[in-house]
Amino acid sequence: MTPFNLRRKIFSTLILVFCVWFIGLKWFESQIPQNIKSLPEHSADAIVILTGGSGRLEYALRLMAENKSGILFISGAGKDVTLDDVIRQAQNDIRGKINRQNIILGHQGENTIGNAEEIKGWIEKTSYRKIILVTSSYHMPRSLLELSTTMPEVSITTAPVITDDNEMLLSEYHKYIASKLRHIFISVTQSK
Repeated sequence: MTPFNLRRKIFSTLILVFCVWFIGLKWFESQIPQNIKSLPEHSADAIVILTGGSGRLEYALRLMAENKSGILFISGAGKDVTLDDVIRQAQNDIRGKINRQNIILGHQGENTIGNAEEIKGWIEKTSYRKIILVTSSYHMPRSLLELSTTMPEVSITTAPVITDDNEMLLSEYHKYIASKLRHIFISVTQSK
């Protein structure tokens, strides 16, 4: 193969890889929720929140106050976070509607994979099979992938916190690809 043909083949391969990456990015963008959907009262056994983004905890507390579920599990709460810290995040108009005895703090989840494992461990101790998942809109595709793979028997309704944080888009897209590849690898190695 001549050096010119080799360069052309490398260039063509790079163009192909870029096109696949770009199409995947557009698909990923289409998976990000763009608006909030209305949820009926008592629509789930529990509300589950993945901490880390602004507005997530406030939104989960509002859903609890609106009786979407009477149970709230907070995955990835910092080691020093207390129930009082959580209640302080609620807006004044809903504080009296929140049953603090039904808020469970999970301190083990340090990332999305850890959140999924922590939630699975908690769900296994209950009879819950329907959850509302609260996280940022850009984080929802990867969160759904991790949770639905970890707990395929649990029905998950999404309740995204809508953000327009475009800076997170590429980072989250790459994390989604890594997560998908990790699950494919696990599936292939376990089936052998």
